Amino acid sequence: MAWSLTVRKALVALHRLCWRRYGSIMTTADDHWPATLQRVVALLHFKLADPKANPQGLTVEVRQDLTILPALIQTAVKAAIELDQWVAAESKEAPVNREAIVARKQFLRALIAEPPGSTRSPFTMGYDAAYRLRLEKLIWAAIADHPRRRLEELAAARP
Repeated sequence: MAWSLTVRKALVALHRLCWRRYGSIMTTADDHWPATLQRVVALLHFKLADPKANPQGLTVEVRQDLTILPALIQTAVKAAIELDQWVAAESKEAPVNREAIVARKQFLRALIAEPPGSTRSPFTMGYDAAYRLRLEKLIWAAIADHPRRRLEELAAARP
């Protein structure tokens, strides 16, 4: 009895979280996109760049080989890297919200503050998670009207 009550509370909490995050519980054919985008941003690895090579300070790498992933995930990863570059450039023409730019700057400052060669602190991991969440929301805002086509357009911008 107590176990089922705990599961029910967890489901109610999940429902409320989805409602706050996405505006509704997604029950259409596109209901897999939040999980897909979470998987995509989890594949990205951000690290400090050489200041001479990359003035924005962060480089993005993919944590695993993209060729073993489904084509949709490959395309979404390329689109996420492209949107990260838009955030890094702080372009006025690109549809990037200010929250994403601020989250990226805070994450960069936290990485710079860490001693070289050390593991990431919980604070840096928090800034990392906050930026990933903003990047995920930015991707969804960019592709929401037609996800597959928009992802392909964004991914095509990357060589």
